Amino acid sequence: MKVLACSSFALVLLSGCASTIPEIETPVGEAHHETPHFVPSETDIFSEQYSDVDPSALDQFRAELEPHGSWEEDRKLGTVWYPSRAEVGANFTPYATHGRWTYGQGEYVWVSTLPWGWATFHYGRWMFSGPRGWAWVPGRRYAGAWVVWRTGSSGYVGWGPAPANWYWQNDVPVRTPKPTTLGFVYCKASDLFAPSVATRLIGMPDVVRIATETKPYAWQEKSASLAPMSNAPHPTELGISMENIAITPSDDASLQRAWLLARPGGARAAGVRPLLGSDPPRLKEWVIGRPRYIQSSSNDGK
Repeated sequence: MKVLACSSFALVLLSGCASTIPEIETPVGEAHHETPHFVPSETDIFSEQYSDVDPSALDQFRAELEPHGSWEEDRKLGTVWYPSRAEVGANFTPYATHGRWTYGQGEYVWVSTLPWGWATFHYGRWMFSGPRGWAWVPGRRYAGAWVVWRTGSSGYVGWGPAPANWYWQNDVPVRTPKPTTLGFVYCKASDLFAPSVATRLIGMPDVVRIATETKPYAWQEKSASLAPMSNAPHPTELGISMENIAITPSDDASLQRAWLLARPGGARAAGVRPLLGSDPPRLKEWVIGRPRYIQSSSNDGK
């Protein structure tokens, strides 16, 4: 199979098809939230969950994301949110910059350093919209990370944002005719859990060769797995030993917030209450507390 530079899976959006590996951007700072400590199990989160196209997705995150970007009506993608370039930098790529990979509860969990990462990397989908860069399509179902994976026998692993198979038009979810995936990035499997994985990504021209040596991960369903994105290789399948797996931190404030809103019961406990007269219940806009942002000059992953 022939692969062109910047094709749908070899693409190196981070480097803009240049020869440089993207640099880490300085994070905005740490987010501090007053939320109860909650350590989820797969049963806690996935046995009671929202539909991804629950209409509350349009309201739930709007106020939180508003100061950090812009909500717009895209001709092709419908209602989307664009992060501020001043906050994320020119090389922003979802699940590649401003964060790191961890593993827990049977799935990969992206731990973001961005103050709004608790929402956009665990709910909704990221779609590439050309010159504007990455746009976030609202969704209401939780996952540790909405990504798809590519593996091979060459010791490399690739991943990219899972495409949305719907968009919002006049507050109504509309199914997209043909979902596509853009923005795969690659690294050595041994570097997947690096504290700053963006610095370990493979740049041009090697990434084109590596991409051709990988293929979509072939998932065999395991009935015991309840996670929605369990179609991912276990770290040991990639040759990563158990002691080198970065375990998902249960006390991370951003993850706590994402977990709390993952299921209707948790959302109600957080103070999100359904509006009357709607079936199924539509949730009104709510922000748990009000985060305080502390400016930091530390680099991502340190």
